[in-house]
Amino acid sequence: MSENPSTYKPHGKGKEILDRGMEHIKSVPYKVSLRWLFYRLLQDGYFHDKGKDYKGIFTPLCSKARKGFYGEWRPDILADDTRDRIERTGFFQDDDDIKSRLADYVTDSLEITFDHFYEMDEFIIIAFEARAMVNQFMYYTSGIDLLPFGGDASIPFKWEIAKHLEDCNKWYGGIPLRILYFGDCDNKGGKIFEAAQKDISRWCKHTVQFDWCGLTKEQVDRFNIPENPEKPGEYQWEALTDSQAEKIILEAMANFDVDLDLITAKVEQGKMATKEWREKIRKVITPLVKVGS
Repeated sequence: MSENPSTYKPHGKGKEILDRGMEHIKSVPYKVSLRWLFYRLLQDGYFHDKGKDYKGIFTPLCSKARKGFYGEWRPDILADDTRDRIERTGFFQDDDDIKSRLADYVTDSLEITFDHFYEMDEFIIIAFEARAMVNQFMYYTSGIDLLPFGGDASIPFKWEIAKHLEDCNKWYGGIPLRILYFGDCDNKGGKIFEAAQKDISRWCKHTVQFDWCGLTKEQVDRFNIPENPEKPGEYQWEALTDSQAEKIILEAMANFDVDLDLITAKVEQGKMATKEWREKIRKVITPLVKVGS
């Protein structure tokens, strides 16, 4: 018997929507958001009124499917990038537990990485409006720091970015600073970008180059992106299919000479160093934590 037996059995159009939604979920190698999934189904023709259908039909339908363990639907099947659990409990049970698990705890926690920007001519960081697409940007932008705005970036967040860029300029010997930005092709998206550009440029004592990489009107025409049903003439990032978003992101990185081969080499170098140092540290710790010592 399943650990979580299904308690929700949809039928008709609801079942059809959930089954098609699961196909979209399984079509990409990362967790997707509820909003991204809705846009896929909107383009499939299952919905027509984005405002009413998203909150009135789609959201409660998916909630029932996740809570009721319908088919492959589970509570954690979709990404939630707006909430983080704050851990405040301990780790070890007692002194004997320390002796038996400390070596694993220390070595498994060790992760050595190498910074490829020390060998590049420009520091690049990626910012994007749609916080719900964090997993998508993480998957396609290895080695590049990410700034998920989630709409209008707060004043403290923009200040933090400005000061971080100052530090980066110092760390990497004064190399130029660049932000690649991805957001909705609409009035609000443009205002978010302009506000971030204005504040970060004012608060960072070094010049920062801002580049709008998507979503552009040219990309909308190129990929035939459907417009926002509630606001004709406006287009949202989540309306992109995964392959379309991948092309836009990777093309932007290529246009600004992000050395993906160097990033890959540094990742492999870090894996080798991590393995080497884990073995060295384990040899030192193990004799110290033998039971009875």
